[in-house]
Amino acid sequence: MKDKLKGLVIGILIGSTITGATAFAATATPIKAVIQKVSLYVDGTKKSTTDAITYKNTTYVPVRSMSNAIGEKVSLKRGNLYIGKQPKFIVNEDNAYKYVYSKIKKDVDKYKLGMMDEGYSEDGEYFVIRVYENHPEYIVTWGFYYIELTNGAVYKYDVPEDKLVKL
Repeated sequence: MKDKLKGLVIGILIGSTITGATAFAATATPIKAVIQKVSLYVDGTKKSTTDAITYKNTTYVPVRSMSNAIGEKVSLKRGNLYIGKQPKFIVNEDNAYKYVYSKIKKDVDKYKLGMMDEGYSEDGEYFVIRVYENHPEYIVTWGFYYIELTNGAVYKYDVPEDKLVKL
């Protein structure tokens, strides 16, 4: 019982120390920024007023306010900001497999290859599928396939060249 109590007390002390260090690190770099009202003008005509932040002589205006002032649509999709024409994403997690399968159907059927999703690429432009061959003792990666979200184009990642090759 004493050992359990000791473990609990030590755990609480370690947790408190880590939490305190994290909180201190988060507050160690103060910044000075000014929030101010600004009027948005387009071609000399006042369109709206919004809050803006000024930091190091740069003014940051909310994108939504700016897009409303110029009369354009705005969206943030997969880490990319679009103002005006919006992309049409035809590829998603559910249908990405069919794009890859249509390009490598013969190999998938011949070698009984499996597919699993690796999620979205870091730049947010592709959905990634890993194709593999399952053996009793090991799994062999056949390749990584990148499907372009806006048009369904399929690329295979060429490891030695470190580039995408369109199929």
